[in-house]
Amino acid sequence: MKVFGLPGEIRALVFDMDGTLYTHHGYARFQESSQVARLAQALGASESEAKTALDRAREARRAQGLPRTSMANLFLGFGIDMATIVRWREEKIVPGDWLVTDQRLDAALALLQKRFRLALLTNNPRKVGEASLAALGVAGRFEFVVGLDDNWASKPAREPFLEVCARLGLEPSFCVSIGDREDVDLATALTLGMGAILVDGVEDVYGLPGILIS
Repeated sequence: MKVFGLPGEIRALVFDMDGTLYTHHGYARFQESSQVARLAQALGASESEAKTALDRAREARRAQGLPRTSMANLFLGFGIDMATIVRWREEKIVPGDWLVTDQRLDAALALLQKRFRLALLTNNPRKVGEASLAALGVAGRFEFVVGLDDNWASKPAREPFLEVCARLGLEPSFCVSIGDREDVDLATALTLGMGAILVDGVEDVYGLPGILIS
């Protein structure tokens, strides 16, 4: 875990979902492979060719000194519009097939909920984010979910962060973004004046009450 900065007054915590509120490497691989398969169909290519093209797009960003970005943003570069990306994910990603109730997570979030407002900001569609919270048994801890189909922009774009702050009715300077990818979940949040905490999976989330609640 790494704390990049915390506001003097924290009123809300904005959580990422995948890789943050759960750790499941098989599910992470499935999410990517299932979408690469849809990309391959759209491009008229094999899945291995589509994966190679995606890897090359990532490498091109690195070669240009650009930070990592989301898979959705990479798909836009192949001419796939965001509405199609959302539909593909809703069709293929079923959180209940992979995730189970996490009582330790619920206990940690219950402590945090007593002090802070909690929101979820995910690069998956809102429907998938809500289903993920339900599968983990923590849906009641969050006020709302902002997903890919709420503003048709994917983190690290500014719009999703501004959307969640607007729904909270708070300036970014009262909010903390919590996620597992520095470039995607935290960098933009910091430029907006939010606090930021980098976690290495759900085990770090279990420990957040000890850090954020004195």
